[in-house]
Amino acid sequence: MTSPAAQLESALTTTIEEKTARGSTDRLPPTQGWHPGARIGATAELGALLAYNDDGSAGICNLENGRGTWLNLQPQNQKQDQDQNQRPYAVWRWMAAYNGRPACLMGRLAPGAARLELHASDGTVAEADVVDGTFAAEIAVNMVSLRHARERLEAHEAASAEGRAEFERLMADSRSEMTKLKVRVYDSAGTLLYDGAAINATD
Repeated sequence: MTSPAAQLESALTTTIEEKTARGSTDRLPPTQGWHPGARIGATAELGALLAYNDDGSAGICNLENGRGTWLNLQPQNQKQDQDQNQRPYAVWRWMAAYNGRPACLMGRLAPGAARLELHASDGTVAEADVVDGTFAAEIAVNMVSLRHARERLEAHEAASAEGRAEFERLMADSRSEMTKLKVRVYDSAGTLLYDGAAINATD
């Protein structure tokens, strides 16, 4: 299995090289100080690895067939701190289940939180990978309104008004389906800290 450190290095190198080639040097990620965090789909066709930097930066590496291909920086703002006043985790990325892929939820746990679980309405439970306060979880779940997502999009020209409208409807359906997933967060002693919807209106 490809190590998280190697995947992070690959994603970082590719990102810096491609951004530099395009002249986007004002948006380069830091070149040093990165550490791998939680991940999902370590060797799958598509996966993700969270990363954090000594300077406070954070990001998500896209993984493809076990290789890190790109590092997307997370915006630094106060929203995540505000979110953690309401629930003991901040969401960096979520994706609903479509085209046979699992649903996923990734982000950072609040201080004192140690374990996160995703719960589907059919009783399926998935425990998140947790590394240095970051978490990443995926769960196989049947999201009914997204069963034919690809067909819905392909029925319209992507650049047309109908295509854009259908995309917006799919995004709304995706958000609605994700709120049906429940998250439970526990501290290191097993005390339940949170039991509620996976995402909120601002995620």
